[in-house]
Amino acid sequence: MADQEALRHSRHALLDGIDDEGVQAIQSSRILIIGAGGLGCPAATYLTACGIGTLHWVDGDQVDATNLARQTLFGPNDIGSPKVLAGQKALERLNPNVHYIPEARFADEDFLNQAVPLADVVLDCTDQWAMRQLINACCVAHHRPLVSAAAIEWSGQLMAIDPAVPEQACYACVFDPKTEPMAHACGAYGVLSPMVGAMGCLQAAEALKILVRRGHTGSSLGAQTQRLTLLDMRQGSWQQLNISRNPHCPVCAKAA
Repeated sequence: MADQEALRHSRHALLDGIDDEGVQAIQSSRILIIGAGGLGCPAATYLTACGIGTLHWVDGDQVDATNLARQTLFGPNDIGSPKVLAGQKALERLNPNVHYIPEARFADEDFLNQAVPLADVVLDCTDQWAMRQLINACCVAHHRPLVSAAAIEWSGQLMAIDPAVPEQACYACVFDPKTEPMAHACGAYGVLSPMVGAMGCLQAAEALKILVRRGHTGSSLGAQTQRLTLLDMRQGSWQQLNISRNPHCPVCAKAA
């Protein structure tokens, strides 16, 4: 890699399990991020800083004043602008070597069935139950890794799914598509700004581990027991719950 790029990623190259081959795997990757809000902004920031090859970023929302406390790629001058376009401008200042594909639109099934197969990893940074289930179903159908996170009030959750690992549970194994929980919009319940930042950063970290594990045959970043991670920032506590594939899952069991 060029001298400046080598310097930029030198601290990653020193890490056990990544090294130069892992850095190259990251640089040749294509990431699909669905959502440009409190989760999508930090996830996109760190993946861009780490030098992913292509960022395909999708969100139909525009920047609103209520976003500014937690969606840190945006400032007052961006109010009214499409989030993915305002975000791209900020990310280009951070790393002009990434290829950006911003789409100021909302994802639907047709779009996902076209975009998901092109991605090396998909990040679900949305906040709608039906969309989460749809993204999961498309990732299962196209055998693509998915990193899903959520945050509301003081709490967050994280789940990473890599279909390359045998017997991986999908999102629907844990969260039954037929049992929709009561909606918790942050506009009604609030959300702590550092909470969404933390969960988005964790999504980026999980995505990087998947990329390195898949693209670096010598990586020591082996897949671990699949877990659902829960963070309570008010109490300062973490929980990791072991999860397993549901043999009767309406999504992945049907696709098997």
